[in-house]
Amino acid sequence: MHSTSEISSAIAAIETSIREAQRYCDKYHYENQDDGDFESFRYYVERSFYEVLVLADKLNLRATYDLAATDFESAKKIGFSETECFEGEIYPKWTGRVRLIADAIASSYGLAKTTQSEVQDLKAVLKRAVYVMCDTALFASAPASEADVHVRLEAILKCQYPDLKSKPALTKPIKNFQPDTGLPSAKTLLEYKYISSTADAKRVADEILADASGYRSRDWTSLLFVIYETRRLKPEEEWQNLLKECQLYEGFDAVVLSGVARGAA
Repeated sequence: MHSTSEISSAIAAIETSIREAQRYCDKYHYENQDDGDFESFRYYVERSFYEVLVLADKLNLRATYDLAATDFESAKKIGFSETECFEGEIYPKWTGRVRLIADAIASSYGLAKTTQSEVQDLKAVLKRAVYVMCDTALFASAPASEADVHVRLEAILKCQYPDLKSKPALTKPIKNFQPDTGLPSAKTLLEYKYISSTADAKRVADEILADASGYRSRDWTSLLFVIYETRRLKPEEEWQNLLKECQLYEGFDAVVLSGVARGAA
């Protein structure tokens, strides 16, 4: 196994096991302490170890394999379901070690992307998409609401991000916040906003602050606000400065799509 596509698929499988381990860990500790959830939690932690060991062995990374094997032996003795607490939240102890090894392998083969680069790629896709979503040869009119923006952009994004989730459920639900779109492969949530006046811009700015201030999730590393304006109202830099000034900039970003009003040619 030396092709980047095979390595990338193996890394993705490890990441899936880690996400599932966290999901069942949360279900067990935060919900009903069901034995089935506990066994699933333990299973996915163990599976993530086997997956990273097989990958390291296939790539003949002996030092990496030995490191993972040492952790694996410790996990067998202590228990795959061992947890740690950080800032009041519970995490699987061993998946953090597995993730470090998987990330190191991905990075060494040039497969790793930073959160910032992922978001920049996504923003480029969204800016190209505005021409399609406003094409009256495809739609009866330009977007007339936030719902229109949501439905059309998800249809376009699905081609680039086949793992897209509409209205994804957060591991630990946040009061009054339900993200519009989730892109697991980019670890990014999207929130769509529609503005056609300065009053709308003020209202949306308040909404963004309300959403962002309460947003925290282990499964998603970034939150992108997608702002569709029917005419030039507020430049992208001002939205970004809003996040920055309110100390909400890390992990958050905004992109402005300059569309057209409903019925406009």
